[in-house]
Amino acid sequence: MENNSSTLQAMNILVVGASGYVGRHLVPKLLQQGHKVRVSARRVTELVALFDQRPVDICPMDLLQPTTVTEACRDIDIAFYLVHSMQAGDDFAERDRRAAHVFGREASRAGIKQIVYLGALAPEDTHSLHLRSRAETGEALREGGVPVTELRAPIIVGAGSVPFEAIRDMVNHLPGMLLPTAVKNKSAPIALDNLLFYLVGVMACREAYQQIYDVAGPDTISYLQQIEKYAAVTEQRFKPLPFFLISIAMVRFGMPLFSSAPKGVIKALLGGLKHDILADDKAIRRLLPQPLLSYEQAVEKALADEQSWPAPLTWFQGNMAFREGWRNAAFYGDCLGLSHESAMPAKPIWQVLSKIGGKQRFFFMNWVWAIREWIDFCVGGPGRDLGRDTADKFVVGERVDSWNILRVNEEKSVLLGFGMKGPGSGNLEFRLEPLPDGGTRITMLAYWHPAGFWGQLYWYSMMRPHTFLFWGMLRRISALAVKQHLRSSPD
Repeated sequence: MENNSSTLQAMNILVVGASGYVGRHLVPKLLQQGHKVRVSARRVTELVALFDQRPVDICPMDLLQPTTVTEACRDIDIAFYLVHSMQAGDDFAERDRRAAHVFGREASRAGIKQIVYLGALAPEDTHSLHLRSRAETGEALREGGVPVTELRAPIIVGAGSVPFEAIRDMVNHLPGMLLPTAVKNKSAPIALDNLLFYLVGVMACREAYQQIYDVAGPDTISYLQQIEKYAAVTEQRFKPLPFFLISIAMVRFGMPLFSSAPKGVIKALLGGLKHDILADDKAIRRLLPQPLLSYEQAVEKALADEQSWPAPLTWFQGNMAFREGWRNAAFYGDCLGLSHESAMPAKPIWQVLSKIGGKQRFFFMNWVWAIREWIDFCVGGPGRDLGRDTADKFVVGERVDSWNILRVNEEKSVLLGFGMKGPGSGNLEFRLEPLPDGGTRITMLAYWHPAGFWGQLYWYSMMRPHTFLFWGMLRRISALAVKQHLRSSPD
């Protein structure tokens, strides 16, 4: 083997799709080895939330806009391409091909030495559009002329992997489920740590240039066995029942009732259930030998690792700090956001906002909040635990009535944790953004990690009431800020 990743000189590395599941775990590995890392995605706010405490260069990039790709590729040695568009609708395959063409061309022009692409295992005769698209993306990248190393992976076992989260939601929240007989088909799921070892290992390894490698775990097991083994590891009583009258389409329809995993990704992945997805990973194991975790070991490690993720300044998907350490709360949360533009600068708005709770209550329709608090109190929750430790200032770790103050960025944002009982875990965030005219955009964001069907029902049934309530709160905060500003201004 020509390359040992632990002895590589520091390089400039671009991670395309760094806000995705694999990217958020790969970046810390690269930083640990001393590389300079540039992260890119379409939505920079997600990158800021994920990497606000890490020394990375954050670069916005839309793969269908060549000028943004050119800028992201500047002065880069190696690029990791971790992008797929399964949530973009039925035309995701065409979007992926176009994006890969653009990136391959611009990477070549920028002098990038290697592209490491994470694809997916697929049988040659597959009818799955998702699996075919992943192979076509690799071909499109190779057309640019930069040496491409493609790793074709099966299901990845780790917190945040959509197949893993679908299994977790199913087992955690249902006593059993009728499943299509296709769940008897087999694959060789790989632990996240094993996959990351391979990704980092092929970096700058000339022997791996222009190669396609199958990667896999040590156990070739059915999807049914994966469900059963997860239930055994987590000590859950769940009975999966394969039944010939249940179709994959029926599962696709029923999944959103108990799982908040991205629907577009679930739809695409379920197409792969129709096949055995087997791997021949002898080549990658010769190149990069490592101890492979069994499926049970991978599940145990995934559940343990997510407990130690650092909490960022703002919310992002899956962080255990925002799920209150509750494993049954779904990894993927829902978000409701409203904004209001105020003529006031941030300071008087922040002064008003800092008094939320306690005697001030919640600015609008306080009787609605009182009803919710009494309901919580009646079922043994802290809903009537009113008051504040510090009356007019946000202090991390203190409380606002039954809410907990999780994160504070003075005069910019505050994040509160939902303390009342409910079928899930929630957070409430306020953000203040300065406007060019001297005013401020006030944004209110409610996040909800549902726990199964009742959590989903709670969220969607409360969507309209919450929208109206938040609308009133934002306007009331703005109006009070005007009064605050007038009182503090000299005559």
